Amino acid sequence: MLRSFIRRLSSFTYLNVTQFTGALNDNIFKLLIVYLFIDIEGVDQKYNILATTGALFVLPFLLFSTPSGTLADRFSKRNIIVGTKVLELMIMILGAFAFYYKSKLGSYGILFLMATQSAIFGPSKYGILPEIVSTDKITKANGLLSSFTFLAIILGTFFASVLPDLVGRNFTLGAVFCVGVSIIGLIASFCIEYTPPSESTKSFKIGIFREISDTLKVAKQHPSLIVTIFGSAFFLFLGAYVQLNLIPFAVEFMHLSDNQGGYLFLLMAIGIAAGSIFAGKVSGPKVELGLVPIAGLAVSICCYFLDFFSSHFYVIPFLVILLGFFGGVYQIPLDSYIQVTSPNQYRGQIVATTNFMSFLGVLIASGLMFLVNEISGLKADKGFVIVGNITLLVSLVIGFQFFDYLSRFIGMVLSRLHFNLTLIGKKNIPETPAVYVCAHTAWNDTLLILGAQRRRMRFFIEQEQVHSKWMIKLYRLLRVVMVPTIEPLEDSPVCLNVIRKTLLKGISVCIFVSNEDICEEIERLKHAFAFQQILKENQYPLIPVSIEKGEKVKEVKSKFLARMLEKFRVPARISFGSKINDPRIVDDSIAMESAV
Repeated sequence: MLRSFIRRLSSFTYLNVTQFTGALNDNIFKLLIVYLFIDIEGVDQKYNILATTGALFVLPFLLFSTPSGTLADRFSKRNIIVGTKVLELMIMILGAFAFYYKSKLGSYGILFLMATQSAIFGPSKYGILPEIVSTDKITKANGLLSSFTFLAIILGTFFASVLPDLVGRNFTLGAVFCVGVSIIGLIASFCIEYTPPSESTKSFKIGIFREISDTLKVAKQHPSLIVTIFGSAFFLFLGAYVQLNLIPFAVEFMHLSDNQGGYLFLLMAIGIAAGSIFAGKVSGPKVELGLVPIAGLAVSICCYFLDFFSSHFYVIPFLVILLGFFGGVYQIPLDSYIQVTSPNQYRGQIVATTNFMSFLGVLIASGLMFLVNEISGLKADKGFVIVGNITLLVSLVIGFQFFDYLSRFIGMVLSRLHFNLTLIGKKNIPETPAVYVCAHTAWNDTLLILGAQRRRMRFFIEQEQVHSKWMIKLYRLLRVVMVPTIEPLEDSPVCLNVIRKTLLKGISVCIFVSNEDICEEIERLKHAFAFQQILKENQYPLIPVSIEKGEKVKEVKSKFLARMLEKFRVPARISFGSKINDPRIVDDSIAMESAV
């Protein structure tokens, strides 16, 4: 009876409640310590208190992230989550005693312990996602997890501000509230389904940097993973700097108090939560890395606008929300890719290494803040310009590394805008790399193929005429390779080598042919021995594709916006045939049926 009642909700829901209560307690308790010591030592010491609490909170993530990753790989992540929640409850109870005796050393010690259990919790929290959520829902799950995290930050900041006044500055009662929150998180953690260990035999190492170096070497073996780790770490650097810079910016240019300026961070947190959900919606069942460089560029533009509109009071809150929104869009695909791509036995270590790099970014952000404001004497608005420049540079690097993802995403957007697309045989599109054969009619066929499936793609087109310079540049942008004909493909070792390397990188290949008879082209490929060997290496499926285009609709009886879109969009239908793993055994009738 109890088990059936518990299973009404998914393990992911219980995980979300567990991490929500933990993030809520982190923010409430940290701010309660700040308010307690401001009461004891005076408001003049607030910057020293903030600096000390900030450093103590970050330090455990640097010290214990990598051992926590090894822990997550060797033992059940669900059991580790439960253990950290038990530890959190004990720490919160001790925190209530520290507040009761107004012990500075005790309170700082409790803050360090609380951050330590959060550091242990992190790799298991993110590492367990692929074990309790299907791959096609990872991005959406990350979006929900991040949005609830930032909701916890918003509520934590709110409760920490109002609790002291509600309880008459009795901080012990505030700590008791944290104990209650911990109990809720502990109960939720028990409801998460058991997950077995990842069968890792990796031993614990004392050397943090050696451990991180070894993990990064593992990450380099997987496409784009190393770039994703550094890109994800950059997000926390960016968020930390913006958070530190918002308060002086609000005081200097909006003429607000310190407390009032803190509400700008709440607006940014709302934006990040909205952006996280949006990224999950846009990505759908696949990780959409093409969003990352676009969102990074938008973040840098928002930073520039904060400088340009620094004297416009009512524009700034809108820009702060936008900054947070694009930050959320930037982060979610990166976190999702790390979870999906990381090898199961190393997932905890890779997540832990990402956490270490992220919190190292927080320290670097503090150093940059000191350099910009104290050493250089620049104002807060120029700080946004500097971090905007850094973000622009990082976005360009990521855009270069993720160019295939970026071009595929842009191609998908353009195809959905220009074509009213109908897909037939969507179930025939494989999760793995494949070779598609399609009759080529126009350059925008590439957009249609990019928009119809979610894998990176290289196009090989039979060059039957001389193209203009701009068309050649466009083809290069769309990752198009010109080949003389399809029939003598085995006589072109350069072209075959490109196809082989492309497939090994996890990128699909589309061969565009001038002949509209796909059956005839399949027959030709049967006799291309070298091409057959490439397909057999990893059982790459051969898939015939048919593209049909209609004419623009002249008159549509619908709403104004839909009517305008329909007049612009061209009807198009793409049919994906059944997978052909060995074209030698496929006859013409099957090929014809697949193409249609």
